[in-house]
Amino acid sequence: MIKVIKNLFVGSFIILTIIFMIIEPENVINGVKTAIMLWATNVFPVLFPFYIFSTLAIKRGVAHFLGEVIHPLTRRLFKTSSISGFVFIMSLLSGNPSSAIIISQLYEEGSITKKEAQHLLSFSVFTNPLFCIGTIGITYFKNASIGYVVLISHILANIIIGILMRYNNKGQLHKKYSIKKAYEKMVIQKQKNKENFSETITHILQNGINTMFLICSFMIFYNIIIVMIESSRLSHISYQSIEFLYNIIPLDFATYNSFFIGVFEMVLGIDNVINSSFSIRTTVMIITMLVSFGGLSIHSQIHSILYKVKLKYSPFLISRIAQMLFSGIIAYYIFPIIYNEKTIKTSKIINIHEKDRNILLISIVLLLITLLFFISHRKEKRCNLHL
Repeated sequence: MIKVIKNLFVGSFIILTIIFMIIEPENVINGVKTAIMLWATNVFPVLFPFYIFSTLAIKRGVAHFLGEVIHPLTRRLFKTSSISGFVFIMSLLSGNPSSAIIISQLYEEGSITKKEAQHLLSFSVFTNPLFCIGTIGITYFKNASIGYVVLISHILANIIIGILMRYNNKGQLHKKYSIKKAYEKMVIQKQKNKENFSETITHILQNGINTMFLICSFMIFYNIIIVMIESSRLSHISYQSIEFLYNIIPLDFATYNSFFIGVFEMVLGIDNVINSSFSIRTTVMIITMLVSFGGLSIHSQIHSILYKVKLKYSPFLISRIAQMLFSGIIAYYIFPIIYNEKTIKTSKIINIHEKDRNILLISIVLLLITLLFFISHRKEKRCNLHL
């Protein structure tokens, strides 16, 4: 019976979509153009280079070397294997859906187990930092501090989930840190790859282009759905259909519509929130929640990547809902601490050229990692001396 209902629903949706495209061709074309422009200007330039070099790092063993170097820190925080440090940092710098791509590649290579892959997917999922600071903070609000509120809340929520999930991950040994061992791991992984450098690059580029176009296709698909929802006023209808709940949970249409649109497409949901009449603090909290959830467009991209390597999607979904709640709470409480009323013109960091700003951001992240590593390493030495 459930299968019949599902088939009828899918069939009806396809027929209605075709009818809508015939009736409203201009809206559909504009929706497709918007999705392609967003992919070409924001997604492809950021994600494709990271895909190439992260995959190359895995194939040539560099990922294993970096993972081993920062393993003392990731082991203490998340109780994970050495490669997790590489996954966490690359996911943080490149954004969605790079984490799923990197984790699926490591799983296929045999560098991590299925359980480790599922564990890493729970807390190694990030929106690109430049999107939070540049697009949300600078473009939308003309205030970089708001971008930092969103970014910090987003990262802290993931770290909290990683720490909570560590208690379900048993068997991680306290191995002694060694640069020599890290180098040996890199050499072993490099030897496993039988291809020469040219063949490796060719395969990476071919697979990378296919993955990028798959992401573009998902963005087009969900943009068409958003256009249909807005044209048919479906959000208004669904809002009225659950009117009986408003006595229990007071919810105005602006908030509901922002989440409704944001569940499908994060960026359009953010647009709705900014154009509503919320206070600045509430606006930032809702935007942070939408950023952490990611939208069904990103979820579909990640689901398709996980499906290929037979990794479960449901733990990922549950973790994103948890991250959405954690990040919203964190954003609400840290907002008064970080928020600065000064606009973009008075902020020194904003006047830096975009390329320089990117380098500065990456440098700061690497500096923090280095400091945390040395602090962790010194603590470990002290513990060994006491023992």
